[in-house]
Amino acid sequence: MGKLTIQKKIEYPKISPVPEGIYRPFWSVIIPTYNCANYLAQTLESVLLQDPGPEYMQIEVVDDCSTKDDPEAVVKEIGKGRVSFYRQHQNVGAIRNFNTCIERSVGQFIHILHGDDFVAPDFYSSYAELLQAHPDATLIISPSTSIDEDNQHISTASPLPNVNGVIKDFAKIQAVANEIHTPTVVVPRKVYEQIGAFYLPLSHTADWEMWFRAGLYGKAVTLNKQMAYYRVHSKSDTSRLALTGKNIWEAKYTVDMCLQQLPEKVRPEITNNKYSHIAGLARYFYFDLKNKKMWRSSLIQAGWHLRLSPSISAFKWYFAAWVRYILYSVLNLDTQLIKLKKDVSSAS
Repeated sequence: MGKLTIQKKIEYPKISPVPEGIYRPFWSVIIPTYNCANYLAQTLESVLLQDPGPEYMQIEVVDDCSTKDDPEAVVKEIGKGRVSFYRQHQNVGAIRNFNTCIERSVGQFIHILHGDDFVAPDFYSSYAELLQAHPDATLIISPSTSIDEDNQHISTASPLPNVNGVIKDFAKIQAVANEIHTPTVVVPRKVYEQIGAFYLPLSHTADWEMWFRAGLYGKAVTLNKQMAYYRVHSKSDTSRLALTGKNIWEAKYTVDMCLQQLPEKVRPEITNNKYSHIAGLARYFYFDLKNKKMWRSSLIQAGWHLRLSPSISAFKWYFAAWVRYILYSVLNLDTQLIKLKKDVSSAS
């Protein structure tokens, strides 16, 4: 893993204002896709069912040069000319593709909706009502329901603590833990123009830092009812990055990056427990990978947990992970046991 240095003045990708003379609808619903066309029909239908018309809503799919399916065909079939389609000339990666979504938007409020997620039937009308009550909001969210590849319910998030929709201490909460799923997020385009787009050096936690920044420089508001569905994949980036520990490494970097942007008088209030959330993530992945007999990866996660939350129990888990790694990976104990069982079976 390479080392990222947090600069005193962080440079974010700039977003230019919409040129003069271009019509500005209220909404820009921009849908990034990459090899997820099998879910795209459901995503588009959830938006089109509440479509107020092109004068009020821009709808566009931005594809990151998919190689395994044809999202444009889905757009033509489901969108029937109502949904525009843009394809990157080459694969640019998720974060650059998100920034392209912002650049191509022309609406006043941007909703980036992943091509495998979808929204509740009254998403846009409910958000419009909340925006009417809080026209100065810089980040608008709601709780989400997590679902699996087959649309089966996994869990539903609780709303963040709020008073009449205004989230209390949002920046302090978001600085140390990402409590937001992207399909629930709406940000005014002018906010991206003022504070910049997604931070490119982050591949896994760019959304975490982006929502922190949007809420930090203004007002974060929330609905108290579940309004979007977030799809959890068994082969997600989180699961893949956990094998090398990069998920925790990048999460720690993001916490440090967010804390640097908080007002100095606020930082001491959360400094002592700033890594408690990601230490808990490392602990979860340690046990999960141990149960899957992925010894090296479980050792890496145990090491992160010990580093972020030193304790006797954390040291014991780390020591046990080392022992398992040596016995099963270095000495190939699993292979030797299988061979021994075969030899005993043959002898009998």
